[in-house]
Amino acid sequence: MRPIGQLESEEQARTFADYLFVHDIEAQVDPGAKGGWTLWVVDEDRVDESQALLSRFRSMPDAEEFYQAPQLAAARRRDAAQESKKEEKILRRSTAFPWRMRGGGLTAVLLVACVAVGLATQLGRNPEWTGWLLMSLDRVQAGQVWRVFTPALLHFRLWHLLFNLLWLQDLGTVLEAKLGTARFAAVVAVVALVSNSAQYVAGGAGFGGMSGVIYGLFGYLWVRGKRDFRFGVTLSPMTSGLLLIFLALGIFGLLGPTANAAHFSGLVVGGALGWIAAKRG
Repeated sequence: MRPIGQLESEEQARTFADYLFVHDIEAQVDPGAKGGWTLWVVDEDRVDESQALLSRFRSMPDAEEFYQAPQLAAARRRDAAQESKKEEKILRRSTAFPWRMRGGGLTAVLLVACVAVGLATQLGRNPEWTGWLLMSLDRVQAGQVWRVFTPALLHFRLWHLLFNLLWLQDLGTVLEAKLGTARFAAVVAVVALVSNSAQYVAGGAGFGGMSGVIYGLFGYLWVRGKRDFRFGVTLSPMTSGLLLIFLALGIFGLLGPTANAAHFSGLVVGGALGWIAAKRG
């Protein structure tokens, strides 16, 4: 957040802040230390644009576009508040009944699929079923495209399965409710493709787990929550801290064999998708 200038009266400052809000620029108004009212812009990428608009406002503060800004901003805030209430209801409902989420319940499907695959493969001890889901470049090129994605459903330890189920439930239900099932599915697919491919290149085919996707969801929510104030979801410091701690524990080998390449690549691609979505608004 950076200051872009001052205006003499509070009325002028708030009128201009409303004008910026109408143009999708979040601004804050504070009393100046030596009088006047200071205008702050949250998104530093839009500071130059905001300063140019401020110069125009100073030259013709009574222009109709500025005069109408408070009413337009108030209407947008009312609409945003109504939308926020609807989304809160969706999020509360989705936690208890994930199959009733807006556009479907892909998160619930993924949770059930992880459990079903864990039972069918006996957590990797059944080579016949496990072999059908492992990554294999030769077999992917031969047409078995599902192998690019299915390692995410494989788990070889019970604690790893339970860990991933809990985080997928928490992060997946929130993001699916915000994006809708179709866009959520696209995010999951891209993250799974990248994270599984990265782990295959780094360590071969003997890996599995939803962790790469989970770190992708984390990266998306983390970056977009910080870059897009209208997104309405901000991860708590505890959530972010716990996931980063587990990431570090994996790096130092304190969790046993860990798919670190999948974790890192998932986090990076998820963050990149969140950044792109925030830029597009």
